[in-house]
Amino acid sequence: MKFDFERFRNILRIVYADDLTSYPFDEVSNVFFQYFSAYEDHTGRPHPPILAEQIRKIVGRMDSWDDDFSRTMDVEPYQYEYLIPQHFKTKYRRCDYNINHFFSGRIREMRYYDYLGEPEEE
Repeated sequence: MKFDFERFRNILRIVYADDLTSYPFDEVSNVFFQYFSAYEDHTGRPHPPILAEQIRKIVGRMDSWDDDFSRTMDVEPYQYEYLIPQHFKTKYRRCDYNINHFFSGRIREMRYYDYLGEPEEE
C-alpha cells in the first residue's frame, strides 16, 4: 500500500475518543485500513490526506447512520467488509471515492440495501 497508514494511525490515536463511537480503537483503525486499501485498489493511487477534524467526524459516524424514517441504524465493524466493496462497485456521477463521501449522507445506507439485494455467491 502506497498510503502511509502508520502515519495516519498515529493521527487517529490522537483524535480517537471512546465517547465518539462504540467501536474499540483497533476496529476503527481496521475500517479505515479497509477503506484506504480498497480506494488504492480501485483508483491505483493512495487516498488523499484527510484532516484530523474529518477523521474525528468519520469516527463519530462509523457505528451508525440515520435512515429515511429518522431511526438510528447500528453498523457492526464486520459489515464494512461488505459495505466498502459495494461502494466501489457503485458508479456515481462526479465522485472521487474519497472516504468523506462514503461517510456522508445516506451512502452507507444505500450500499447496505444494494448488498442485501445481491444474490449470494456459490
